[in-house]
Amino acid sequence: MIDKKLLERKVLKIEEYLRELKSVKVETLHDYRKDFVIKRFIERNLELIIEQIIDICRHLVSRVSSKVPETYSECFEILAEEGLINLENVEVYKRMAKFRNLLIHSYDKVDDEVVYGVYKKHLNDFSIFLQEMKVLLKSDL
Repeated sequence: MIDKKLLERKVLKIEEYLRELKSVKVETLHDYRKDFVIKRFIERNLELIIEQIIDICRHLVSRVSSKVPETYSECFEILAEEGLINLENVEVYKRMAKFRNLLIHSYDKVDDEVVYGVYKKHLNDFSIFLQEMKVLLKSDL
């Protein structure tokens, strides 16, 4: 059985982290690079958002499928197969998981340009996931 309360809490956390990210105004890559506090804040909030998304994915898969994903990317594929997320968004979510792995496991080699690019161009990807989860929460799971 899907724990809707758990999903609702995680959705709220994602929204909170997104609001925090959007409250920071960094207009250029140069500005991003020169402020280590902002850099760490953005990196950490992106990581926290993706962790929540992965937690949601893993919870849903464990409740609706007998498949056990071997990777976070596979987790999103299973959700699409089960009709819980749109297939057209799977690649976006897989890139999120890969980006999270970069932040977590390659912290000494994180490319500022990549992180800044996600911050400037891909926050809407998280909003798309939130919309899918809100639709799911309103359904008869």
